[in-house]
Amino acid sequence: MADGWIYGVLTGDIIKSTKLKDKYGDELIAFIRNTLEDAGKNNIKPYSIFRGDSFQGITRNPENALEDAILIRLALISSKYSGNLRQDHLDARVAAGIGTVDYLPEDRPVSEGDGEAFRNSGPELDRMKNDRKKLVVKTPWAGINEEFEIYCAFLDRSFDSITPKQAEALIYLFKGLSQQEIAEKSGVSQSAISHRIKKTDYDIIKKIIARYQRKIREALNLESNSRDLKIKIDNLA
Repeated sequence: MADGWIYGVLTGDIIKSTKLKDKYGDELIAFIRNTLEDAGKNNIKPYSIFRGDSFQGITRNPENALEDAILIRLALISSKYSGNLRQDHLDARVAAGIGTVDYLPEDRPVSEGDGEAFRNSGPELDRMKNDRKKLVVKTPWAGINEEFEIYCAFLDRSFDSITPKQAEALIYLFKGLSQQEIAEKSGVSQSAISHRIKKTDYDIIKKIIARYQRKIREALNLESNSRDLKIKIDNLA
Protein backbone atom coordinates (compact mmCIF):
# COMPACT_ATOMS: atom_id res chain seq x y z
CA MET A 1 0.00 0.00 0.00
CA ALA A 2 2.45 2.67 1.29
CA ASP A 3 0.76 5.53 -0.60
CA GLY A 4 2.03 8.23 1.78
CA TRP A 5 -1.50 9.12 2.85
CA ILE A 6 -2.19 9.79 6.54
CA TYR A 7 -4.90 7.50 7.97
CA GLY A 8 -6.72 7.12 11.25
CA VAL A 9 -6.89 3.73 12.96
CA LEU A 10 -9.16 3.15 15.97
CA THR A 11 -8.40 0.16 18.16
CA GLY A 12 -10.54 -0.57 21.19
CA ASP A 13 -11.79 -3.11 23.63
CA ILE A 14 -15.06 -3.36 25.52
CA ILE A 15 -14.66 -2.91 29.27
CA LYS A 16 -16.05 -5.66 31.54
CA SER A 17 -17.40 -7.45 28.48
CA THR A 18 -17.15 -10.93 29.98
CA LYS A 19 -19.45 -10.06 32.88
CA LEU A 20 -21.96 -8.38 30.58
CA LYS A 21 -21.88 -11.18 28.00
CA ASP A 22 -22.63 -13.68 30.75
CA LYS A 23 -25.74 -11.64 31.55
CA TYR A 24 -26.96 -10.67 28.07
CA GLY A 25 -25.29 -13.21 25.76
CA ASP A 26 -25.68 -12.91 21.99
CA GLU A 27 -27.98 -9.91 22.38
CA LEU A 28 -25.11 -7.78 23.67
CA ILE A 29 -22.70 -9.05 20.99
CA ALA A 30 -25.23 -8.11 18.28
CA PHE A 31 -25.61 -4.64 19.78
CA ILE A 32 -21.84 -4.07 19.80
CA ARG A 33 -21.56 -5.25 16.19
CA ASN A 34 -24.39 -2.92 15.14
CA THR A 35 -22.80 0.00 17.02
CA LEU A 36 -19.47 -0.52 15.24
CA GLU A 37 -21.18 -1.02 11.88
CA ASP A 38 -22.96 2.33 12.29
CA ALA A 39 -19.74 4.04 13.46
CA GLY A 40 -17.78 2.68 10.51
CA LYS A 41 -20.14 3.63 7.68
CA ASN A 42 -17.50 5.90 6.14
CA ASN A 43 -14.52 3.67 6.91
CA ILE A 44 -12.37 2.06 4.22
CA LYS A 45 -13.20 -1.38 5.61
CA PRO A 46 -15.78 -2.59 8.17
CA TYR A 47 -14.70 -2.75 11.79
CA SER A 48 -12.92 -5.97 12.63
CA ILE A 49 -13.87 -7.67 15.93
CA PHE A 50 -11.25 -9.99 17.38
CA ARG A 51 -10.43 -11.72 20.68
CA GLY A 52 -14.14 -11.57 21.45
CA ASP A 53 -14.21 -8.03 22.83
CA SER A 54 -11.65 -6.02 20.82
CA PHE A 55 -12.21 -4.06 17.61
CA GLN A 56 -10.29 -2.12 14.98
CA GLY A 57 -11.26 0.17 12.12
CA ILE A 58 -9.53 2.47 9.64
CA THR A 59 -10.58 5.77 8.08
CA ARG A 60 -9.05 7.84 5.29
CA ASN A 61 -10.15 10.96 7.18
CA PRO A 62 -7.88 11.14 10.26
CA GLU A 63 -9.39 14.48 11.28
CA ASN A 64 -12.58 12.57 12.20
CA ALA A 65 -10.89 9.90 14.33
CA LEU A 66 -11.41 11.57 17.72
CA GLU A 67 -15.09 12.28 17.09
CA ASP A 68 -15.57 8.68 15.90
CA ALA A 69 -13.99 7.39 19.14
CA ILE A 70 -16.18 9.70 21.23
CA LEU A 71 -19.37 8.61 19.45
CA ILE A 72 -18.54 4.92 19.92
CA ARG A 73 -18.09 5.45 23.65
CA LEU A 74 -21.28 7.52 23.94
CA ALA A 75 -23.25 4.88 22.03
CA LEU A 76 -22.09 2.18 24.43
CA ILE A 77 -22.75 4.29 27.54
CA SER A 78 -26.23 5.27 26.29
CA SER A 79 -27.35 1.67 25.75
CA LYS A 80 -29.80 -0.28 27.89
CA TYR A 81 -26.86 -2.44 29.02
CA SER A 82 -25.33 0.54 30.80
CA GLY A 83 -25.91 1.76 34.36
CA ASN A 84 -25.91 5.29 35.76
CA LEU A 85 -22.69 4.89 37.73
CA ARG A 86 -19.19 4.77 36.25
CA GLN A 87 -18.61 1.19 37.38
CA ASP A 88 -21.84 0.13 35.66
CA HIS A 89 -21.18 1.80 32.31
CA LEU A 90 -20.92 -0.23 29.15
CA ASP A 91 -17.82 1.49 27.82
CA ALA A 92 -14.65 0.93 25.82
CA ARG A 93 -11.02 1.88 25.81
CA VAL A 94 -10.20 3.43 22.42
CA ALA A 95 -6.80 4.37 21.00
CA ALA A 96 -6.84 6.63 17.94
CA GLY A 97 -3.63 6.16 15.96
CA ILE A 98 -2.75 8.55 13.15
CA GLY A 99 -0.12 7.90 10.49
CA THR A 100 0.76 6.17 7.24
CA VAL A 101 -0.21 2.60 6.35
CA ASP A 102 2.21 0.11 4.83
CA TYR A 103 -0.15 -2.80 4.37
CA LEU A 104 -3.94 -3.19 4.29
CA PRO A 105 -5.25 -6.54 2.99
CA GLU A 106 -8.07 -6.34 0.47
CA ASP A 107 -9.81 -9.57 1.40
CA ARG A 108 -8.79 -9.95 5.05
CA PRO A 109 -9.87 -8.16 8.27
CA VAL A 110 -8.48 -4.68 8.93
CA SER A 111 -6.79 -6.05 12.06
CA GLU A 112 -4.19 -7.69 9.79
CA GLY A 113 -2.98 -4.30 8.53
CA ASP A 114 0.35 -2.71 9.41
CA GLY A 115 2.08 0.64 9.35
CA GLU A 116 2.56 3.76 11.42
CA ALA A 117 -1.15 4.34 12.08
CA PHE A 118 -1.56 0.76 13.35
CA ARG A 119 1.53 1.01 15.54
CA ASN A 120 0.25 4.30 16.96
CA SER A 121 -3.03 2.60 17.87
CA GLY A 122 -2.78 -1.08 18.88
CA PRO A 123 0.21 -0.85 21.23
CA GLU A 124 -1.27 2.29 22.82
CA LEU A 125 -4.40 0.34 23.68
CA ASP A 126 -2.33 -2.28 25.49
CA ARG A 127 -0.62 0.45 27.55
CA MET A 128 -3.93 2.09 28.42
CA LYS A 129 -5.00 -0.86 30.56
CA ASN A 130 -2.12 -0.27 32.96
CA ASP A 131 -2.55 3.52 32.92
CA ARG A 132 -6.30 3.32 33.57
CA LYS A 133 -7.03 5.46 30.52
CA LYS A 134 -10.00 5.02 28.22
CA LEU A 135 -9.11 7.40 25.38
CA VAL A 136 -5.75 8.12 23.76
CA VAL A 137 -4.68 9.99 20.62
CA LYS A 138 -1.26 9.16 19.14
CA THR A 139 -0.04 10.97 16.01
CA PRO A 140 3.32 11.49 14.27
CA TRP A 141 3.41 15.00 15.80
CA ALA A 142 4.68 15.32 19.38
CA GLY A 143 3.00 18.68 20.03
CA ILE A 144 -0.44 17.30 19.17
CA ASN A 145 0.15 14.21 21.30
CA GLU A 146 1.10 16.29 24.32
CA GLU A 147 -1.88 18.61 23.98
CA PHE A 148 -4.44 15.86 23.50
CA GLU A 149 -3.18 13.80 26.38
CA ILE A 150 -4.72 16.51 28.55
CA TYR A 151 -7.94 16.68 26.53
CA CYS A 152 -8.39 12.91 26.58
CA ALA A 153 -7.95 12.87 30.36
CA PHE A 154 -10.72 15.48 30.58
CA LEU A 155 -13.00 13.44 28.31
CA ASP A 156 -12.41 10.32 30.41
CA ARG A 157 -13.46 12.17 33.55
CA SER A 158 -16.48 13.65 31.77
CA PHE A 159 -17.72 10.29 30.49
CA ASP A 160 -17.19 8.63 33.85
CA SER A 161 -19.86 10.89 35.36
CA ILE A 162 -22.34 10.90 32.48
CA THR A 163 -25.63 8.94 32.58
CA PRO A 164 -27.00 6.80 29.74
CA LYS A 165 -29.82 9.30 29.10
CA GLN A 166 -27.36 12.20 28.97
CA ALA A 167 -25.11 10.25 26.59
CA GLU A 168 -28.11 9.56 24.35
CA ALA A 169 -28.93 13.28 24.20
CA LEU A 170 -25.33 14.12 23.24
CA ILE A 171 -25.36 11.58 20.40
CA TYR A 172 -28.48 13.19 18.94
CA LEU A 173 -26.88 16.64 19.27
CA PHE A 174 -23.81 15.43 17.38
CA LYS A 175 -26.15 14.15 14.67
CA GLY A 176 -27.59 17.65 14.31
CA LEU A 177 -30.97 17.24 16.00
CA SER A 178 -32.55 20.12 17.92
CA GLN A 179 -33.51 19.78 21.57
CA GLN A 180 -37.18 19.59 20.57
CA GLU A 181 -36.45 16.79 18.09
CA ILE A 182 -34.47 14.92 20.73
CA ALA A 183 -37.37 15.32 23.17
CA GLU A 184 -39.80 13.83 20.65
CA LYS A 185 -37.51 10.87 20.03
CA SER A 186 -36.92 10.32 23.75
CA GLY A 187 -40.55 10.77 24.79
CA VAL A 188 -39.85 13.53 27.29
CA SER A 189 -40.21 17.32 27.42
CA GLN A 190 -37.81 19.73 25.77
CA SER A 191 -36.98 21.16 29.21
CA ALA A 192 -35.97 17.67 30.39
CA ILE A 193 -33.58 17.33 27.45
CA SER A 194 -32.18 20.80 28.13
CA HIS A 195 -31.57 19.78 31.75
CA ARG A 196 -29.78 16.57 30.66
CA ILE A 197 -27.50 18.47 28.29
CA LYS A 198 -26.65 21.15 30.87
CA LYS A 199 -25.44 18.40 33.21
CA THR A 200 -22.81 17.37 30.64
CA ASP A 201 -19.68 18.98 29.18
CA TYR A 202 -21.16 19.11 25.67
CA ASP A 203 -19.88 22.60 24.79
CA ILE A 204 -16.33 21.74 25.89
CA ILE A 205 -16.43 18.39 24.08
CA LYS A 206 -17.44 20.19 20.87
CA LYS A 207 -14.51 22.59 21.28
CA ILE A 208 -12.06 19.72 21.85
CA ILE A 209 -13.27 17.98 18.69
CA ALA A 210 -13.00 21.21 16.68
CA ARG A 211 -9.51 21.83 18.07
CA TYR A 212 -8.43 18.30 17.13
CA GLN A 213 -9.79 18.64 13.59
CA ARG A 214 -8.02 21.98 13.12
CA LYS A 215 -4.69 20.71 14.44
CA ILE A 216 -4.78 17.57 12.28
CA ARG A 217 -5.68 19.55 9.15
CA GLU A 218 -2.86 22.01 9.84
CA ALA A 219 -0.40 19.14 10.28
CA LEU A 220 -1.63 17.45 7.10
CA ASN A 221 -1.22 20.70 5.14
CA LEU A 222 2.34 21.08 6.40
CA GLU A 223 3.09 17.48 5.41
CA SER A 224 1.62 18.06 1.95
CA ASN A 225 3.54 21.31 1.41
CA SER A 226 6.76 19.61 2.55
CA ARG A 227 6.24 16.77 0.07
CA ASP A 228 5.51 19.22 -2.76
CA LEU A 229 8.65 21.21 -1.96
CA LYS A 230 10.76 18.04 -1.93
CA ILE A 231 9.38 17.02 -5.34
CA LYS A 232 10.26 20.44 -6.79
CA ILE A 233 13.77 20.28 -5.36
CA ASP A 234 14.25 16.75 -6.70
CA ASN A 235 13.08 17.86 -10.14
CA LEU A 236 15.58 20.73 -10.14
CA ALA A 237 18.49 18.50 -9.13
